[in-house]
Amino acid sequence: MRRLTACAALASGLVLCVPTAMAGDRGGASPLPVATQATTVDRGVTGAEVRTWLTGLGGNVADPVAVDGGFLVRVQDQPLPWSLSLFGCQTRCDDVQYNAVFTGAITEAQVATWNRENRYLKAVWVAPATAGGNATVLAQYDVLLLSDGAEQLQEPTYVWLQLLNRFARTLFASVAPAPAAPATGE
Repeated sequence: MRRLTACAALASGLVLCVPTAMAGDRGGASPLPVATQATTVDRGVTGAEVRTWLTGLGGNVADPVAVDGGFLVRVQDQPLPWSLSLFGCQTRCDDVQYNAVFTGAITEAQVATWNRENRYLKAVWVAPATAGGNATVLAQYDVLLLSDGAEQLQEPTYVWLQLLNRFARTLFASVAPAPAAPATGE
């Protein structure tokens, strides 16, 4: 039985070759296996595991909320509340995103500078709804989980909190506190 090989040049300069059956092929097995069933995730975390783990660390953590085929876990750390989104999963989730929202007199240039100079925490600037109003900034840090259980969040959470604090200081460094009123000699 003869087979053809179809090759395609990819934009990266690599060439991908895939064996294909010839027109006269008599029904044998397909040269490439075809995935017909969705695979289940056997690694990652559940929303409840994340909440229990973060609460065990002293966090003020709300119950997970089901959202868009995943879960959202809110953490009320002060002064920087944040959340952890678990995407595209009904039970175990292996794709998480740390999130925080900022509002204030934040310019698009500040966010663009941060994104240009920093690799992991990325920010999205949303213009004020009205002229002279406060902008909204969404800070995000994505993580793929490669094993099972919430303990694997230890390092990403540490990195997130360090980046989140640095990001907040960078955004609001230009906002100087009002000068103290001069002391009167009376």
